[in-house]
Amino acid sequence: MSREIAFLSLDGDPLTVPGRPYPTRQNLYVTELSRYLGGIGLQIDLYSRRKSGQQPSQEEYSRGTRVIRIPVGPPGEIRGEQIVPYLKDIADWIPPYQIKQGLQYKLVHSHSYLSGPVGIHLKNTWGIPLVHTFHSLGLVEEEIFGPNSRIPEIRHKIEKLICHSADRIIAANNQEKMDLEELYQVDPEIITVIPSGVNLKIFRPLSQEESRREIAFPNDIFLITYAGRLDERKGLDILLKAMQLADNPVIQAVVVGGPPSNKPFLSRADLSREPYQKYITLVDEYGLENQVTFTGGKPQDQLAPYYCAGDVTVVPSQYEPFSIPALEALACGSCVIASRSSGLKSTVKENHVGTLFEPGSAEQLAEKIKIFYDQPELKKELRENARPYVEENFSWMSVAQEVRGVYQELIEQAGS
Repeated sequence: MSREIAFLSLDGDPLTVPGRPYPTRQNLYVTELSRYLGGIGLQIDLYSRRKSGQQPSQEEYSRGTRVIRIPVGPPGEIRGEQIVPYLKDIADWIPPYQIKQGLQYKLVHSHSYLSGPVGIHLKNTWGIPLVHTFHSLGLVEEEIFGPNSRIPEIRHKIEKLICHSADRIIAANNQEKMDLEELYQVDPEIITVIPSGVNLKIFRPLSQEESRREIAFPNDIFLITYAGRLDERKGLDILLKAMQLADNPVIQAVVVGGPPSNKPFLSRADLSREPYQKYITLVDEYGLENQVTFTGGKPQDQLAPYYCAGDVTVVPSQYEPFSIPALEALACGSCVIASRSSGLKSTVKENHVGTLFEPGSAEQLAEKIKIFYDQPELKKELRENARPYVEENFSWMSVAQEVRGVYQELIEQAGS
């Protein structure tokens, strides 16, 4: 039985993962891409590591797509390089399973550096092409963050091995393509640039007034939306500093991120714990107690009102391979102020749907915020451009069709 494509996402199950209520950005990418590929006629088996005995060993989640869970390693989450010691066992498990089930694949597509070595093994075992998507690059993170990057040496070795073993690498943007060529010496002929997509049904324009009512914010403020993880790489500290520099009590921010919470707002007691403690200390230091609200993490289907309620969405990341939050915001009709880093400068078309500032520059970010505060007509124009821009360039259907084109090219080359 031909299933055509074997996806590998060992650290990212497309369905609910025990202990992790909301999917990671990589999970969202893998889930949506495989779902849409199935929708246009491909048969996709996505292999992921089984983390609990309560998880089905095999589970369909859309037309033409299913997840197969590999029973290797201890129960629960294994994060980052901790999964490396199990990669050989995982690689050895798949071919006998494939034979026993009578499966045949035409191509392997691995996701993240952790899945790459297994993809290489399957490529060599089955004699079929290998496509790889990194989602982030260790050498780039190390270049940006230096000693604070904490990138293990094994990641560098694995990434370089993948770069010289894959038949095609899908890069999210031209900057990633350049990084692969310059830092990893990848042949540009094997790199194809295909952006991520965004769920246009979940993320859609809503009334700003009704959205503010839903999330309990008044209409007489200038509201900044921040949605994302709360770690130093995402630059929330830069946004807080910029708000202090803007020095305007009418400018407020809603911070959506952190451990999941059903509360509309977090209390001071909630904020005394990590990962909030560092940021609430800055809020107090900068005198922003009445201007910054934390909500905790929210699931995908609850994010749109936060984007729609904001006057602008700020994405101040130091490193973003692509930045799904920027796309989500634009799909909701929000204009975006983003750092000029990595994928963001490709995603946010400057002066059309948003504007950019130098990574880490709270001074520049403050100036950009003040421009949108002072020029509501500019903000209105960019908001009107946002949704059509995303529909034209970042629908999952168009992304899936581009990826299918890569598959077809490689499969035809392999058969000739």
